[in-house]
Amino acid sequence: MKRIYLFPNKLKIPALVVFIISIVLIFLQFNEISTELNMNVFAIVSDPFLDSENSGNFRWVAQDMYNEVLDVLFFTSGLILVFSKEKIEDEMIGFIRYQSLVNATYFIFSLLIISEFLIYGMSFGYVIMFFYYVFVLFLNIFYYTKLFIYKKQFSYENED
Repeated sequence: MKRIYLFPNKLKIPALVVFIISIVLIFLQFNEISTELNMNVFAIVSDPFLDSENSGNFRWVAQDMYNEVLDVLFFTSGLILVFSKEKIEDEMIGFIRYQSLVNATYFIFSLLIISEFLIYGMSFGYVIMFFYYVFVLFLNIFYYTKLFIYKKQFSYENED
């Protein structure tokens, strides 16, 4: 069987802490409770709405980076969480990880196809961005739910 490279198990707890914190901060941001992290950053393309001062290509622009930092924390911690080794890694856990990835992909793309026919205009762009977050969230939910069921079933088999 071909080797699949996973993150070490010791990254699971820090990734879980960062993932939970980033989820809380994202919910707070949707409720308009957030902070600003203004800084000058290099932009390959910058086309802000109604701000000609910060528009252009390959230039330094003033930007609030809070959203970007929060996104990077959410996505990296979510992926590290689901693609970290378990303490006891066997073929069944690898299969559960693969099955969760496939199911999350099918689920999100099914919702995306349905959204194609029900949501139009700029709102569709927001829906696509929302699906990025939901994909990582459902990938973790599917994986840990199936892993919990597998470990529970495995523990009952060992008691007999």
